[in-house]
Amino acid sequence: MENEPSPSTSSSAAEEPSPSSPVQCEAFLQPPGDTEESCSDRNEEKAEAKSANEEKAIEPSGKSSPAEESFVVQPASWSALKAEEIVDKIKGLIYGQALGDAIGLGTEFMSKRAAEERYGEGGSKLKSFDDIVQDYHRFNWKKGDWTDDTDQMILIMLGVIEDEGVVKETTFARKLEKWMREGFRELGDKGGCGIGRTVWTTITNPDFVHKPHEAAEKTWEESGRFLAANGAVMRTSILGVLNFNDMEKVVENTRLICHVTHADPRCLASCVAVTTAIALMLQGKHDAQNKESLEKLIDESVELGLKQMDSQFKEHHSADMKNYTSAKSWDDLDLAEREAIGYTFKALGAGFYGLRYGEDYWKTIMELVMEAGDADTNAAVCGALLGCKIGYKKLPHDRLKKMPHINWLNEKVAEFLRLIGLIDEEK
Repeated sequence: MENEPSPSTSSSAAEEPSPSSPVQCEAFLQPPGDTEESCSDRNEEKAEAKSANEEKAIEPSGKSSPAEESFVVQPASWSALKAEEIVDKIKGLIYGQALGDAIGLGTEFMSKRAAEERYGEGGSKLKSFDDIVQDYHRFNWKKGDWTDDTDQMILIMLGVIEDEGVVKETTFARKLEKWMREGFRELGDKGGCGIGRTVWTTITNPDFVHKPHEAAEKTWEESGRFLAANGAVMRTSILGVLNFNDMEKVVENTRLICHVTHADPRCLASCVAVTTAIALMLQGKHDAQNKESLEKLIDESVELGLKQMDSQFKEHHSADMKNYTSAKSWDDLDLAEREAIGYTFKALGAGFYGLRYGEDYWKTIMELVMEAGDADTNAAVCGALLGCKIGYKKLPHDRLKKMPHINWLNEKVAEFLRLIGLIDEEK
């Protein structure tokens, strides 16, 4: 089991002291003074606030009455895909992220050697959620539960629902701060669990709720402008769905939410590369199942990401970003690199490697999980991109059904689909 690494120089950073200084891992961090027991109560057999429908098998219907429909998405004019194909990809994104996050927890913060010693070569002893070791870190979650990565993605969804399709950074900041204190009470949480140092420092700024971007800038500046952690890219994939026909709007929304906690241009670039890749898949502009077409999609999204860096950052980090997003093997990413497991480009690289080479969801995710490092975040990003590529129908439903809060998530997904005017016909 790996402990939180201390900040040190990353092999992926240039030698100059600023802005190319070390990167900070967005690792597990207990709020000062709190005990692990106060972090979350999701590992109890039953939470007092659990929904009455929790024990029932529910699939998101996405259906609504005409009066309730708000057509934020118009498939006929926005995409070459059919409406049902778009729904399948959106659900693939959401559930693909949650599932990757949940199984990734099994090796989070481990070295590759420790992961293999615990779970066998190739994860032969990690066949299901029941096999996840319950140590001092992992006992905070019930087996099969997703972590803060997906919690925060859900917070974005809930904010968009509240604001009727509009993305507002202050809404997300308010929800994030409340989640930090309470978690999801209906799931039995007692607080947000798994919060990284960058996020914790920013949220606890007294001005955070009303001026989140300023708070994030302060955190970054006070760090010496070297914090480029993965705590934003882990949550923003859902923003590729809204207004997916309008790339400028996708980028704008992504920047708004990334910047709530992460001000480093590398974080903005990572988030935009992911969300624009999602948007391009939903447009049907490129056939993600065709190798040549997929490469064009990846090139386009990476270039859009690079545009989020000013000339100074591009000079130092554009080659780094391109190297991570063009990795030809898991080894190229060195995901368990002790000094930089939480580097935003590592999570981005994991996502794009899975998008480029992944066909079988579970096989790809398990290969990634056994690379260890910040495995839940890497698998969340990869799971979202690969899930969007192959669609919800090709996800391992036997494992999805074993996630303890899947029915609660189904309800949130159905509400989100209703908002954007898409109907899920699957029973």
